Amino acid sequence: MSATTMETYVCGYCGAEQSREVTPWTCPQCGHFGPTRDFPSHEILRIRQQNDSFRQGIVIGGCPFPGTVVITAGVQDRGEAFVTGACLAVAFDEDFHQGNDPVGDHSFGFVTVRGERLYWKIDYYDAAREYGSDDPSDPARTHRVLTILFPSEY
Repeated sequence: MSATTMETYVCGYCGAEQSREVTPWTCPQCGHFGPTRDFPSHEILRIRQQNDSFRQGIVIGGCPFPGTVVITAGVQDRGEAFVTGACLAVAFDEDFHQGNDPVGDHSFGFVTVRGERLYWKIDYYDAAREYGSDDPSDPARTHRVLTILFPSEY
């Protein structure tokens, strides 16, 4: 017999918590029914907070999470002012929805800079940056890589 793993999920509407083996689709407290991103686990909420802090740290500093920012050649070719605008747009992006953030961890998004659409994404590597991180919610074991790119470079 295998052991079951219970995780605690939080309703994104009322904050009610529930422990389950799988992500819920409804809240027993407020009755909200929606996609899994409306019921993030505590781990997803930790990763979301870390990703937001990391993104904002690229322009305001003070981020305690190790990471690297990569600007693709296509974005770099648009010049310093464009790159600065892209970094600012990514750092303060708050437009998260089912289409660009299905899990709710704020690891992907798209922004518009000077009329041009850009993607940004965060990948999680181990501390040595050799393999994927086995626990993206643990900053001691994770090195984030934020890439800013044009959709054609994806």
